Amino acid sequence: MATKTERSFFRKTRSNTIVKFVAEQYLRHDIPCLAECCPLCSHNKQPHQGLLDSVSDHYIIPDISVVIRYLEILEQEEMTGIILSQTVVASLQQREKTRTYRKLRHIINDSRRKNVIFYNEVFHDTQTPRLPAESASQRDWRALSRLANWYYHHLGEQKQIVILSEQHKQNEVEIPGVCVYTMKEYLDVYWSESPLLQNLASVLADVVLEDDMERIKISPNRKKGKGSSVTGFTEYKSTEELEVGIKSLRYFSGTLHCRSDNTAQAYVKTTGREILIVGNENRNRTVHGDTVVVELLLENNWVALSNEIGYNGTSSSSMEEGQGESQWAAQQTETTRPTGRVVGVLNRNWRSYVATLQEDSGEGFYHVSVPLDFTIPKIVIRHQEPKFIQNQRIVVRIDHWPISSQYPHGHYVRSLGPIHQLDTEISAILVEHGISVSQASQGFSEASLKEMPTDTPTTPWRPDQEEIKRRRDLRSNTVFSIDPPNCQDIDDALSINELQNGNIELGVHIADVTYFVKENSPTDLEARARGTTVYLADRRFDMLPSVLSERVCSLRENVDRYTVSVLWTLDSSYNVVSIWFGRTIIRSACEMEYEQAQELLDGKSVATGLAPALCKKLKPSIEKLAKLLRVMRDSMEIHGLVAEAMIMANSSVGKRVYQGFRDAALLRRHPAPTASQFDRLLKAAKSRGFSVDFSTNKTLARSLEIIARECNDPELGLILKSMTVMAMNEAGYISSGLHDVASYYHYGLAIDYYTHFTSPIRRYADVVAHRQLLMCVQDAVTIADSQRGTVMVNSSKIANICSNLNLKSRESKLAQRDSTELFQSLYILQHTSDEPLIENGVISEIRSNGFYVFIPKLGLKGPVYLLDKNGSTIIPLSLISNTASDDNIPNCSIESKMPTHVSITSADLPHAIVFHLFDHVRVSLKLRKSHAHRHMAYMTLVGLKPTKKSSHPSVFTQTQMSRDAIMHSISEQEQATAQRNTYKDMSKEERQMRKEIRKVSKNTNSIYEVLVPFKKMSLIESTTQ
Repeated sequence: MATKTERSFFRKTRSNTIVKFVAEQYLRHDIPCLAECCPLCSHNKQPHQGLLDSVSDHYIIPDISVVIRYLEILEQEEMTGIILSQTVVASLQQREKTRTYRKLRHIINDSRRKNVIFYNEVFHDTQTPRLPAESASQRDWRALSRLANWYYHHLGEQKQIVILSEQHKQNEVEIPGVCVYTMKEYLDVYWSESPLLQNLASVLADVVLEDDMERIKISPNRKKGKGSSVTGFTEYKSTEELEVGIKSLRYFSGTLHCRSDNTAQAYVKTTGREILIVGNENRNRTVHGDTVVVELLLENNWVALSNEIGYNGTSSSSMEEGQGESQWAAQQTETTRPTGRVVGVLNRNWRSYVATLQEDSGEGFYHVSVPLDFTIPKIVIRHQEPKFIQNQRIVVRIDHWPISSQYPHGHYVRSLGPIHQLDTEISAILVEHGISVSQASQGFSEASLKEMPTDTPTTPWRPDQEEIKRRRDLRSNTVFSIDPPNCQDIDDALSINELQNGNIELGVHIADVTYFVKENSPTDLEARARGTTVYLADRRFDMLPSVLSERVCSLRENVDRYTVSVLWTLDSSYNVVSIWFGRTIIRSACEMEYEQAQELLDGKSVATGLAPALCKKLKPSIEKLAKLLRVMRDSMEIHGLVAEAMIMANSSVGKRVYQGFRDAALLRRHPAPTASQFDRLLKAAKSRGFSVDFSTNKTLARSLEIIARECNDPELGLILKSMTVMAMNEAGYISSGLHDVASYYHYGLAIDYYTHFTSPIRRYADVVAHRQLLMCVQDAVTIADSQRGTVMVNSSKIANICSNLNLKSRESKLAQRDSTELFQSLYILQHTSDEPLIENGVISEIRSNGFYVFIPKLGLKGPVYLLDKNGSTIIPLSLISNTASDDNIPNCSIESKMPTHVSITSADLPHAIVFHLFDHVRVSLKLRKSHAHRHMAYMTLVGLKPTKKSSHPSVFTQTQMSRDAIMHSISEQEQATAQRNTYKDMSKEERQMRKEIRKVSKNTNSIYEVLVPFKKMSLIESTTQ
């Protein structure tokens, strides 16, 4: 039963108008406390909700003063047992603090944190009417006090309740079991041993917040002329004016994207158009990722997109850049674009940034820090002892950006370690890409580890006999896996059998992760938050505990393993007769490597490293599999055969899941590209006499195959494929209920329904697909588990999961890219101490001030500048002499015709020198060293044509060198360097770098050896996306 009441409150708008609001509300008697330890409310608990941990000896109720000032502390993973009151939520809404509210909701929605929201304003026992002549803040304080008193007594006086407030004291609450602490007092009592929390409390206590700036701005006592704006910056429009402007199409809203290769330009993608933002003044105190409101400039102020290579040191270490930025670059033309300026901010996207103090930072309290991310402006921070964080990678946060400041103001959070040390730079990559502290430390909670099955040398895990009876037993079938060398997390296996009636049964068997990871368990919630295993060049950060990912769930040979299988029955013409989905048990006959399977496929009777009897057993299956998949999916190499089998499984599961969950199926879609996105690709292909048909994905693939076959230049085909990937839209996860059926299509694979099912050990999307599939086929264990609460049928919940997975997947790929780039810089540092590193490359992109060169041997793409920052030509004399030289040809001029060629003319040259896209060149690799950023690779020209034999030994050639050859090359160079004692002349940072190189070389045989499987993985991922 509910009782109807009214609640009134006043809100001040940005124009200082006071508006009264009256809202109806109904008092309820059945709102649960959401505490695990409470027996009274157990019948009202919902299993998919996070509950207050029964182990904790106290719970926290923060008031509005703590939420606004110390939100960053509340966001830390250590802070659990928070009760967010409806009182605070309402106060945030009245203050229009939507960004703070969203962050709080994120804290509450993370079920691992054991935090809850309690609707005390509509609960009969905690509702607190406002008294006559009582201020709103006084009433809110009474409401929080009453809530704390109710919780204390409701839980049988077993848990202490702590109210956190910066405005009220203990003597204002005379309730046993209820304490009132400031944030600093609370941390001193409960977290005195946490330097991070203690430091944050100290820093945040002195931070000037945006709320403070707003009060200063409207204060009637503000001195005239104080805090005047930096030239070009303007005040933001009011919320009301922005809303009216957006509705009338005078203004446009969207996310601000800043270019890493040219920080002077950014763009905002709005409905139907992209608006260019040029210069800091027009960006108007916003940063990359902010949701902004833009006003178009007059058309005579519109400009063309800059086609220069940036001089800030950024480069692309792989042939694939960030998808959004690469698409923008792929459409570069010399035509003018709509250009605008920012007039308001709807949402700040401020996060933790890795930065370094500026080298000339002196004494005093305020210091300029330079973010590692080139798209982020310098940040002014306060620190009393700058000498302790000089030459360190530090983490900083932005607090506000006053109109009177050239840079945003923020605060110091923590140090990651000395600059240019390997572990420091890896930590920086993890922070920059939002890899959680728990995942970065490879840690899992005690509750999660308690859920893990026992698997030790003395007590190995074995299947349960009752569980075996519930599964389809395939242990008598010949099942095998095919993976890269030394693979530990084997999550897929294959089988193919001839049936008695002449039909063929093709099987894809995937590790049954969901049997061990129950929905909403601590392990599941941690995996959901992590989203994916993160693979860096020399290490990985798992989504699941290693007892699952490397042992119990990994489909190792000659042991029984639980799987979820897709079994196709095909007739003699390879038409699909039926498909079976369900839980199975298998015993893999062999963990094959790609090369071993390829040898059997190529006709060898015995593969390297495998016993003859085993090869005799496996060879017929490999040949049947190849024959079948070549007919069905037109694939030739063993890598492609495995990938095609996985695509078939993902497609079949996607279709089956959609049939069972039309409103909530987790699908993966890939939108078709537009013609404008392929403009640069078409021109590039045409420059070499080829055409590209992208009307369908099959015609596009056929065009690229023809080019690769007819051009006799493998690098040209590789670069065109890379340009194709850059022009594509990004694939992503969706909840089917929120999109039209027509938008489910996966363009890259030409499949109507697609999902990810085949890698549940390393992708949480696959875990969801497993649960939905098993619910569709009425698996008894899954149905029983779902009775305790599930989000698998909730479209909005699945959409939230998809949003997180898309973010985590993208950030994981960018972290991989940055990691590869880091190791490439280490390699170049090692190989350029005595002599230039000369390599052969291919021009992959023409720009107005130079071009990019791709070096296939190293998988490296870097810039070659023909103009310096001042616009002076820097054309090396080596173009004439064909030997490395630091001298330049005088009196040169260049003319760029993008995207196909650039010409160099000079009175001192007998004829013009023309560089065409896809031309082969010789370049000298160099390292642009930086204090605030990672060292970046760049190149200088040596000659127009490559020599037949490289003048420098390398660990990476077109035909991959053996492990022994790689190790021998690195060891020789290290010994030679030591003998010449060149360390004496090196800086401290260079010596430290070389120590890191030797450490990695010792552990992995070579730096580039760790990149080999990583590079293979990237290629496979590209083909399956």
